[in-house]
Amino acid sequence: MIISERVEGKLVKRNAELNSPVDRYDVIVVGLGTAGAIAAIAAAEQGLKVLGLERLSAMGGTGTVGAVIGYYFGNKGGLFEEIDEEVQRLAKLADYTKAAGVSADLKKIALEQRMVAAGVTICYSATVIGVYMQNNAVKGVRFIGANGISSAEGQVVIDCTGEAEVSSMAGVAFHKGRELDGKMQPFSNAIVWIENNAVKTFYTDSGYVDCEDSSSFSKQVIQSACCWTHQPDVFSEEPKFVKLAPLLGVREGKFIIGEQNVTFENFITGSLTEEPLFYAYSNLDNHGKDVAFESELQQDWIVGAGLWGVNFSVPIPLGALIPKEIDGLLVAGRSLGIDHDLAACVRMKRDMQKCGEAAAMAALLAIRHNVPLREVPYAELKELLMTTGCLQEANHVGLRYGVPSNDHHEPIRGWLTDEQAISSGLASEKPGIAIWSARNMGDAIRPQLRNWLASEDELHLQRHSAFALALLGDSSAIPVLRTIVQERDPFFPKSSRKYNQARGYAAIYLLGKLRDEEIVPELVNILHTREQFSNVSTDAEFINHDDEYYFQYFTFAVAALFRIAEQYPAHRSLIEREIRAVIDDPEFSLYITFKPSKDVLYNMAETIRSIAYSQFEAWQEKQQ
Repeated sequence: MIISERVEGKLVKRNAELNSPVDRYDVIVVGLGTAGAIAAIAAAEQGLKVLGLERLSAMGGTGTVGAVIGYYFGNKGGLFEEIDEEVQRLAKLADYTKAAGVSADLKKIALEQRMVAAGVTICYSATVIGVYMQNNAVKGVRFIGANGISSAEGQVVIDCTGEAEVSSMAGVAFHKGRELDGKMQPFSNAIVWIENNAVKTFYTDSGYVDCEDSSSFSKQVIQSACCWTHQPDVFSEEPKFVKLAPLLGVREGKFIIGEQNVTFENFITGSLTEEPLFYAYSNLDNHGKDVAFESELQQDWIVGAGLWGVNFSVPIPLGALIPKEIDGLLVAGRSLGIDHDLAACVRMKRDMQKCGEAAAMAALLAIRHNVPLREVPYAELKELLMTTGCLQEANHVGLRYGVPSNDHHEPIRGWLTDEQAISSGLASEKPGIAIWSARNMGDAIRPQLRNWLASEDELHLQRHSAFALALLGDSSAIPVLRTIVQERDPFFPKSSRKYNQARGYAAIYLLGKLRDEEIVPELVNILHTREQFSNVSTDAEFINHDDEYYFQYFTFAVAALFRIAEQYPAHRSLIEREIRAVIDDPEFSLYITFKPSKDVLYNMAETIRSIAYSQFEAWQEKQQ
């Protein structure tokens, strides 16, 4: 047997034994946060002997210590709802804790009561520092706590640490962030206050953080706490400041390479599992503003079709919780086997609590049948999950327009297939569903799209037909798209409830996708004419001022130029020279705002420089 540890960021393995006396458990849950608290309770209530390790002094994670007390989508059903009902019961007994959501402090109490009643051995202030392994199987953990260094043996370890720290020590393979530069979604930092005798919370997206970089993480903790929205010059009695949440709201970290990996492309192509543990549900809720640097598929969805606000359900299989080629280990929470694009949907608190419950049930059956986790009988697992309500066929809702304030879901009755319906949609101010429907139909509707492209008296029909053709890779859309860019078309479709993209810079993305080299001079011109751009958006969450509006044109122009230069190397020298003329200036800056405050500014200059310099370096390497 060996023990595997991370020392100064590197994996170190050495021979070691789990010598007696050692505490032995059926299940060890590491991290009692959003997923882990539910996993520990669910496993113990099934009669398993469970150890719960938590580095903080409270459980519940983002929904308690992180003070994010509301739910943004996710599906109902399962053990977590019983906990939330108990929170509401407790809230009626204490008016001063009345909350606009699920009270964070009361949920900590409800979770602890349920966990103690189930017989979980809870160990706070405990950090795992090593993983015991035999061949490719996890056999236990080494951790440091109030008693110093201890060890525990478990038949199954459930890694709910958020950053998959146990899995890292076990040598699991990962990927992290978007493909272009590894960047992840912005994090948030919440504050708690009392207003009208009710506990309320407020959060501001506060920048970007890499939780595996201790220096970056510490810096962001301090900077986000010092934001003026959190630390005003004067504190008032109403609302009365209570506290700053001691846990950052991190939306994204790294993802395991699982036995099965669920991607946004799987959703788009309909190649999803038929053996789900639960159904995740939300829109592609990317909080980032630099959409121009996301994957082409995400931009097709959000920029080309404007479908940011369309919700969809995603079935999550057991294989997405099992690290590839590792036994005795499950991952529950936001580090499961998904990709960066889909993580914007599959990360909501309801669904991550379901993920913890599902992991517990899988562990139960693996122990009961003495089989590897990947061989757990699905039929039996499904029955268990349906009994608790974690898995419900009714949760597989397909596509919806959602309103998070009241959980109302307006159905989209599938993609359009009727040409007249698509024509009407393209001719409207809400063309998104029609654009994507045409993309799905492909060659069957291509001739008609080309006909509509000539409809100069119906501007929306013409221009949205060009968008649909561009998503099909059809170069006949190029002349219309060039006109849209040259006019700086200010029209913002209303396909989404928010985060709609202006037709002017959306057309830039599509011309880059089509590798149109004749648009290069126009895109270069955009790089040097910031003063031409005046904000016309009314979407206060996405674009708030002139600089932010220009940021979209600038970044989409840069990304399009890079795509064009990849196919036409002769343009590389010009493109590099013109981009450097702007970004090499020490005074270069482009500020964006973060949700939900329109007054918190973040300079994106270094992100742009980093991406550009990496591209220039790649070109130089190809020349050598």
